[in-house]
Amino acid sequence: MSDSMIITKLLNSAVQSIKTVIPLTFTIGEPKRLNGNVVEAHLGVLVGMTGDCKGQTILKGPTNTFSQLALAMFGMPVENEILISFTGELGNMIAGNLSTFASEQGVEMDITPPTVWEGNTTLHNIKTPIELTMNFEGAGEMSLIISVA
Repeated sequence: MSDSMIITKLLNSAVQSIKTVIPLTFTIGEPKRLNGNVVEAHLGVLVGMTGDCKGQTILKGPTNTFSQLALAMFGMPVENEILISFTGELGNMIAGNLSTFASEQGVEMDITPPTVWEGNTTLHNIKTPIELTMNFEGAGEMSLIISVA
């Protein structure tokens, strides 16, 4: 299976996963290929992909977006250490469901534990990253990046 076919299946699985995990209506921008390293100045989570499909799934966005997503999912605002924990768990839930949906399409993979960062971060060795920007009703914008090694 070609990398472009795998990435298409992963992006479709990611959208399906997000619809399953996050109870908000959202719009999706056109997928775009990123050039260079991924730099984020807010909050993000990286979950590695292993097995037949190796790479990374990255969610990044403003801190307020993650806080509003937590409010929509759990009915209460979160901040500080709880927001960091929520962000990691959100990445874990989305990547876990993505893995399940992808396996139904013939892409076998496992996921690694999530790594959360805040502030300015540059991620090196991210290969062929494809970004989807999503705007969640009442919560704001978040980006999903899929990279396949």
